[in-house]
Amino acid sequence: MLKGKAIFITATDTGVGKTITVYVISILLKALGYSVGIMKPVQCGGNDAKFLKALNPFYAPEPLSPHLAFRRSKIKFDKRRVQECLKKLCSRHDIVLVEGAGGLMVPLTKGYYNADLIADLKAEVIIVGRLGLGTINHSLLTINEAQRRGLKILGLVFCETKPGRRGLPESTNPQEIERLSGVKVLGIIPYLKPLNRKNILRRCRDLKLNV
Repeated sequence: MLKGKAIFITATDTGVGKTITVYVISILLKALGYSVGIMKPVQCGGNDAKFLKALNPFYAPEPLSPHLAFRRSKIKFDKRRVQECLKKLCSRHDIVLVEGAGGLMVPLTKGYYNADLIADLKAEVIIVGRLGLGTINHSLLTINEAQRRGLKILGLVFCETKPGRRGLPESTNPQEIERLSGVKVLGIIPYLKPLNRKNILRRCRDLKLNV
């Protein structure tokens, strides 16, 4: 493993479990002996960055799309600052997990999207999606756009953010998306309560982290 591999965690939609996925993957990688850094370049409202103890170059207090939140807070987004923060973390860790704000096509500033930031960071991508109805469409659209832009996709993770029984869509969607897209499903993160290291190692050990 080379020092400083960057993996960008993006999603098919908002609220599908990116932060939980970053936390779970970090715990599993550390258990495998990797040194893991975490950063969230853009945070608009909420406390995700505090929860992950993330390096957070750009913060706006309102829970809005970054381009709007930054405009209202008079913050000028600068990708070079993000690149510098990532470079610093990459010098200290084997793997750096970068949590994006929303999906690939969320604008960070005028004409500049998460997908552009991923390319500029030279990061590989893990896509997080929900299990239920609608995820086939959202997942395939995200995969297609990432591939169109030449981004390297490491795989898909599906995350259960709420408790409940899995129906037929939840049981079959991951395999169908893998079949249709050719992109590997790394696994499913079940609803986790409590969300702690012991429970993660017990219930998520089958996640295939081909990093």
